[in-house]
Amino acid sequence: MDPRPPKAEVTPLAPRHLPGPVSGHVLGIATLAVALSVAAWAQAQTAAPGQAQGQAQDLAQAQTGAAAPLNPLSAIDWLRDDLRRLPGAYPVTPPSGGSAGSISVRALDALRPEAVGLFPAARVGLPETIWGPTPASELADLIAALPADMLPALRDMSYRLLLAEFAAPLPDAQTTRAPHPGNAGTAPVRLNASQPAEAAPSDAEPAVETVAETPDGTARNAAPDFLLARIDKLVEFGALDQAAALLDPLGSDAPVLRLRRLDIGLLLGDEDRVCRTILAPPPVGDAAAEIFCRARAGDWQAAAELHEAARADGRLAPYMADLLDKFLHDDPTLPGAATILPPPPGTPDPLTWRVLEAVGDAQPSLGMPVAYAHADLRGTQGWRAQIEAAERLTRAGAMAPNRLLGLYTERSAAASGGIWERVREVQRLDAALRDGDGAAASEALLAAWPLVQAGELEVAMATLFAQPLQQLDLTPQAARLAFRAGLLSENYETVALGLDPERATAEERFLAAIARGMDPAETGRMPGQLAAAVALAFGPEPPVSEDMADRLAEGRLGEVILRILADLGGPGDPRVLANGLAALRALGLEDIARRTALESLLLERNG
Repeated sequence: MDPRPPKAEVTPLAPRHLPGPVSGHVLGIATLAVALSVAAWAQAQTAAPGQAQGQAQDLAQAQTGAAAPLNPLSAIDWLRDDLRRLPGAYPVTPPSGGSAGSISVRALDALRPEAVGLFPAARVGLPETIWGPTPASELADLIAALPADMLPALRDMSYRLLLAEFAAPLPDAQTTRAPHPGNAGTAPVRLNASQPAEAAPSDAEPAVETVAETPDGTARNAAPDFLLARIDKLVEFGALDQAAALLDPLGSDAPVLRLRRLDIGLLLGDEDRVCRTILAPPPVGDAAAEIFCRARAGDWQAAAELHEAARADGRLAPYMADLLDKFLHDDPTLPGAATILPPPPGTPDPLTWRVLEAVGDAQPSLGMPVAYAHADLRGTQGWRAQIEAAERLTRAGAMAPNRLLGLYTERSAAASGGIWERVREVQRLDAALRDGDGAAASEALLAAWPLVQAGELEVAMATLFAQPLQQLDLTPQAARLAFRAGLLSENYETVALGLDPERATAEERFLAAIARGMDPAETGRMPGQLAAAVALAFGPEPPVSEDMADRLAEGRLGEVILRILADLGGPGDPRVLANGLAALRALGLEDIARRTALESLLLERNG
């Protein structure tokens, strides 16, 4: 059996302060257009049920430990009151149409799973009704289209949208999900989103929803595609702890959600606990998962019997059937003899990957998607493999930089060259900062930063070291590098305010103006097309998108933000950068706009 260390602690993303609105032409147009249109539309609509909004807020407070919801910090507060009355913000599950099969009953004020989140929307300065009238299927497609490789500021904004608790979007017609990769011939789980219903009178019997079930007792509409899109995108980002934290409070018996949680557990190392939900009724319809979980529970005889039956009736793909046969029986073979069929092309799913590990054919995580890097942190790998995994996860924003620093400083570097040089120089910088030695810190910073850049860890190291570097008397060369590093930290504006304009270069004044939300062309200059695009977005006449204004007038704020993130997360097109930054500022997302602009100019990559 594989060693099983304690489950990794969930590290919620810290909310960032969102500065006030951008004054000027763009915000004035957007504000006026949205306010007038939203107010007119809201008066013509029937108010959406509001009771469950308070219950959703209570759930998020219990998850985050917050005593009371914080006031929004964004300039889009003016959207909130009117958007509460827009269609498409239903925190409860309305009844579905009648269909054959058994019927389950629950009160209508139960929280819809799409609304689950780790913290209230107000905590990140966004309205609860951010999705407005945009259909859930369209939002799911936009979430799926978000690039996995984004600038850190854009990725942080993506995390806010994926993890905050918003009112559930408008439901859609029936959709279909593909079966789990380990099976052949398994019918996909069908999702049937229901339509909103009128609220029942206060003195009436509690309203109920009817949930059609499949012959094996599986609820068809228990796992909305919108929720699955959020979970799958978090997994793609490598944020497994956060994805698990969204799923666990739901306690859903939907097979697709339980199988998603098993995939996450297999990579985090808590599969034993998750397997109990896989074996609980109703059946998940995945023979491979059930066989594995029965074996993990110690019931090897039942696992072997189920394996034989599933293999006979075609419920297992041939490769998985052979692999599980070796896992269950571990028959001795001659060295070099073929024991199973060649693996199918592509990335193995987490279950296949872990079974391969169990039969002695472990595959390295380095060439796998970033989510697989979590498996190297279960205590089963050496120090180098753990550092490489932690760097990948930190680079993806799925791990706190402090945890990476803890691994860096765990012991002395074992060798020289490559990753060990980065470990050694970061250790030297950390020690110099703890000692308060400006000369040693200057030397260590100049030596460490090129290695940090090679690992694309600039933002993580800036988060750790920018503030203590500002407090030391550094050499002129190191001070200039520390200034640029500080602009990549969340204290970028404080760093910019500390710049001496008399001694600063034109490029440093340009960057400092961006950090302060000012027109950079008035105080400095910087070469390159990206710098020109940033100057346009922060100038007196930023580009205005009529298409964005139309969507905002319809209350599609969440859709607009998702589209901006997808555009900015693509290749570095100066026109797209200028339009995206101007749009973020017009929406009041000034912090994200400034950080994105600075990262576009300071990081030696785009996306």
